[in-house]
Amino acid sequence: MTSTWPDIPGVTAVSGRPRLPRSPDVAVRALVVALEGAASSGITLPELVERVYHDTRADRARVEGIAGWLPLSRVAQWELSSGQLHLDEHTDLQDLALRYAAWVSTQPVPREYVESSRAYATRVGELAAETVRDGRISFRRGQGPRVRAPEGAGRDVVIDGAGAALESELTTRLRRLLAALDASFLERRAHTRAALLALLAGQHVLLLGPPGTAKSMLARSLCDCFRDASYFEYLLSRFTHPDELFGPVSIPGLKQEDYRRLTEGFLPTAHVAFLDEIFKANSAILNSLLTLINERTFHHGRHRDPVPLLGVVGASNELPAPEGGLEALFDRFLVRMIVPPLASPEAFLEVATGAIKPPRIPEDARLGAEDLQVIRSAAASVTIPPDVADALVALWQAAQRHEWGVSDRRWRQAVNMLKVAAAADGRPHLARVDLLLLEPVLAPEPDRSPEVRDALLEQLGTGAIPEHDLRAQWWLLGLDRVAPVARQPFTDPEQVSPSWSDRLALRRENLERFRAHHTSAVERLASDRGAVDALAESHLWVASLPAQVLASHIEASRDLAHILTQVELYDEQLQGAVAAARALVEQLPATSKRVYGHGAVLALVIPGAGIRVGVTLAGEREELPRGRRSDGLVQPMEDRLEVPELLISAETFLGWVGGAIGSDVLLRELPAWSSRNIETALQSVRRVLRGNPVPAPPALRAP
Repeated sequence: MTSTWPDIPGVTAVSGRPRLPRSPDVAVRALVVALEGAASSGITLPELVERVYHDTRADRARVEGIAGWLPLSRVAQWELSSGQLHLDEHTDLQDLALRYAAWVSTQPVPREYVESSRAYATRVGELAAETVRDGRISFRRGQGPRVRAPEGAGRDVVIDGAGAALESELTTRLRRLLAALDASFLERRAHTRAALLALLAGQHVLLLGPPGTAKSMLARSLCDCFRDASYFEYLLSRFTHPDELFGPVSIPGLKQEDYRRLTEGFLPTAHVAFLDEIFKANSAILNSLLTLINERTFHHGRHRDPVPLLGVVGASNELPAPEGGLEALFDRFLVRMIVPPLASPEAFLEVATGAIKPPRIPEDARLGAEDLQVIRSAAASVTIPPDVADALVALWQAAQRHEWGVSDRRWRQAVNMLKVAAAADGRPHLARVDLLLLEPVLAPEPDRSPEVRDALLEQLGTGAIPEHDLRAQWWLLGLDRVAPVARQPFTDPEQVSPSWSDRLALRRENLERFRAHHTSAVERLASDRGAVDALAESHLWVASLPAQVLASHIEASRDLAHILTQVELYDEQLQGAVAAARALVEQLPATSKRVYGHGAVLALVIPGAGIRVGVTLAGEREELPRGRRSDGLVQPMEDRLEVPELLISAETFLGWVGGAIGSDVLLRELPAWSSRNIETALQSVRRVLRGNPVPAPPALRAP
């Protein structure tokens, strides 16, 4: 495959292939050349996408994701009409090229689009270059500072993303902590993040799994993440004495009639505690434990001592028995996760051969008490956007409907944990991606985690698919009542004359309004997809974005692409009298089978539209034989049709359908021997078309 891109200044060849620098203006110039070449050679979308893959050495999975959610037909309108340039640090040729390539669908690139795309590409390049050049900023994926657009833009340019501020020093340290944990705990990314987040939020973690799955090692490593934190670990059983957990009773205190325990080195003085087989503890321990882990207070005698506990990591091989009276203790653990054995051969070999190193937490990355205070103070000011609030309400309703048994206290703790997650990530508000963190919180038991995950994914995709609004507007298009967008004009159909030309013009006006709705839907989908992608990539706590999220966006993009195809088809049907007449005839129902005596009684011929069809008494259309036999021989029914021809212009046909021309005018064009059934057939045609000279919008496929 020959590429013209190396001819662009600034593009260098790497291993015989061009390597495009990150300079946006160079990327745009390369894109313009690619589009010009595509227009001259008639390249299709898959071919153009493949060229992008080949010549930029792009990450195929990433580019396929971009291609899947950008079925754009009006990129210039939706991206520049707001005066904002959506840009992130990875903006380069494959991002820009696919945005332009996707909107041509699978058809050859039309020549007439090249000039407009060149102008738009140049404008994007100017804004991008100016943003990078004048802003002189260092940013990661997320929302950066506002910088002035080039002169004439009139508005600020926003480096858009998921709403994250510049990465703070504290967030960087948290990333280093998680990286250190990931290096030693294979296939435990979700566990390390959920457990550390729970401790930051002051909550407790329950790890369920067989022995030997590194549950206790994870608890010790979590404690090492906090500076000067004390650690307590104990294996509980029904014979465990309270002294073993809370410390012995003070003998000197008893002599002074002061009952108290010596708690130094025991659970009441620990910052992180690991309690193995926690559900096997006896009632004497459970009563004290409930108060300690919930209220952070240890009761002994008349003393009420506050405890410095960040969180308890409980472990068990099995769930508590339903009739064991342990529901209250089980509910105290906000995060409950299964810890399975290793699943991949690579991880198994690393552990079995001793290649994996023990956890080493960087000393300068550890968190102190002041860091916890900063995170929790910031969490108090984290806001909940309306879409996230709606999703939380929907989840609450789902929890009631499916009987997940989530208490009000648990909901409050869960939302607070989400706020801590956002604050630690440097974000001032929650995002819908954060809801993925609730899976180990809302699941009443591990076996029902898939049920909770499906509910979370449903809410994650709710704001991304604006298809229902579009379908409603498509239905209103047939009534000429599409809602106006922004300052678009709106013409009351009741005030328009019934002439076919005026009705056709009105329908075209409504179709343009529908295009604006479609453009808005594409913008919402692209913005949502971009925000989800950017946030998931940089998210501190979400280990990986579920494949279902991408699938829902791709499916939505396919629906939008289908609707766009129908819009373009309908636009062609409204381009003048000939196209409208052809579309109206094609909308007549076709006969499903021939019944004797009910065939075509009229041949409708519209020369300018290339139409010659038979019309039945019921107003159905029927294919006519190509020629007639005149040798007197008896022919089969399909070759023996002798029907009069009605030869009229497209304008006359539209005027008759709309009622401006009477049927008697058409009947005068027919030969004298014509049957009276012809008038009935014409009335049926007008009835089927509902007396509307404008073709009805083509049907949309089922969502």
